[in-house]
Amino acid sequence: MDADRPVDNNVPMTDSRRPEPNPLAQAHRRFARAAVAIYASTAAVAVSLLILAFATDLTHQEQDARDTLMLETQVRAQALSRHLGLLSQELRRLGLRSEVDLLDHNMEPERSLLRLSHDKSAFFNVGLAIVDLDGTVAWSEPSGFLKQGSSVALEPWFDAVRRWRSVRIVGVEPERASDSILYMVSPINRGGQFTGALIGAVDLARGDDVDPTAGPGLRAITVIATRDGSVIFPPRPPPFAAEQRWKEFAGQLGAEPLLTDLTLSDHERVVASAPVGASGLYLLSIISTKDLFGPANARLAGRLALGLGLCLAPLGLLVLLLRRSYRVLLRSEEEAMRQEQLRMLGEAVNLIAHEIKNSLNGIRLGLDLVLSGARQGQTVATLRDEVARLSDFTGDLLTFSKGVTPRAVPFDLGDFVHKVCEVLRPDADEARVALEVRVPQAPVRVRADPGLVHSIVKNLVGNAIDALTASGDDDRRVTVNVEAAAGKARIRVCDNGSGVSAAVADRLFEPFVTGKPSGVGLGLAMSRKIAQAHGGDLTYCGTDKGAEFVVDLPLEQDG
Repeated sequence: MDADRPVDNNVPMTDSRRPEPNPLAQAHRRFARAAVAIYASTAAVAVSLLILAFATDLTHQEQDARDTLMLETQVRAQALSRHLGLLSQELRRLGLRSEVDLLDHNMEPERSLLRLSHDKSAFFNVGLAIVDLDGTVAWSEPSGFLKQGSSVALEPWFDAVRRWRSVRIVGVEPERASDSILYMVSPINRGGQFTGALIGAVDLARGDDVDPTAGPGLRAITVIATRDGSVIFPPRPPPFAAEQRWKEFAGQLGAEPLLTDLTLSDHERVVASAPVGASGLYLLSIISTKDLFGPANARLAGRLALGLGLCLAPLGLLVLLLRRSYRVLLRSEEEAMRQEQLRMLGEAVNLIAHEIKNSLNGIRLGLDLVLSGARQGQTVATLRDEVARLSDFTGDLLTFSKGVTPRAVPFDLGDFVHKVCEVLRPDADEARVALEVRVPQAPVRVRADPGLVHSIVKNLVGNAIDALTASGDDDRRVTVNVEAAAGKARIRVCDNGSGVSAAVADRLFEPFVTGKPSGVGLGLAMSRKIAQAHGGDLTYCGTDKGAEFVVDLPLEQDG
């Protein structure tokens, strides 16, 4: 090609052709991605199954915690019921004593009995009192328990005892905020008639009758309440006892145990309730869901963290090993590239030296002939050809190493290719090769450098003619097609020769790679570089017989 063709002196030689990715490195990356993907998928499935198993286990643990809370509540309610039953029996036993006779108008036996019972018994830790038929307090022990002469006749529970003549257990409003007072009221019957009642009072806040912090993990609140929501225990009712939601819930209490979730004081809680015998009282264990299910959730989180750690640790090790092997591969690849570059440099030097040596030998021979005076005209022409060939060769080297800068102008590619082929037709005729050019009737407008496109067409057609000349077949044909397709202008150069050998097919567009005995290996590499400089490309397509090269160039944009 023309040595005066414009070049870009700022493009370094290493950028003359973008190196293709190394297949081994690509294979390693694909293997690494596949290995990580397979492990990650397997780990994801394992973790999903682990989470499912843990979630199922957590559901069972939560249900076990609920069942345990309900069971403990029932057991404690039964224990309290038995304790209150013992108190009721003790009170009935006292009422059956012969000393208790309110009809004899002599209170001294009753006083002695009450004093002895209160001092010697730990059953009624608040006091004992006796009231007459009208509900007037006849005596109390200690004297500060119920004031002598005061009346309980207006209390609903006294009227119930008088009518039903059965022991009643009732909660009363204590005088001190630190007390949780229960009254056990037992009727005194003589001769089948109601003559009065014994009142025994206990403070649930004293002693060990009720544990205020019993329950799973000792975090549950123990509440003893009536069905109307009144809190008997603890002495200071919880804040939520004043909420309407608490009152509504208390109205649902019945003879059967109840376990439910309830929002109290803006906190989700689990409430277990059980009736305390036939006392009309209910023992409730109230605990926040966080406290009840916290241990199970903590175990689940710990197991999940351990499972994820066991999954991620091998993944990290795998990634580390793959990265290390990739670095080793890169170093090996760099070393191989250096060796390949040295090999290619040696081939290039050998070809360049051989080409220059041949040209110099021809020039020297021509000079010898000129000096001897023999065939000067033919010799000078030969010298001119050798100098031109050497100039073209060095120009190609410079252009390939420094880059291509097209001077683009608009023109009709079909008409241009036809003219170039007509210039090459004498060479085809001399080699007895039929050169056929097919161009569309409509213009194929491109914006490109005509001189550079001329070099591509000349190179491809010249290579096809050379390949057919070496084949020796009688039917030798080169076809050049120009077409516009998919927004591109396309030049197809086909021949019916023997095609490109497999030895050079993969490296066809590398510099200094050639299948010709006397070729240099710059033509195709240079042609592809020119096509890419225009925004197109040059590709090789093997056929059943022969070779096909396709040049793509962008069509000229309208406007």
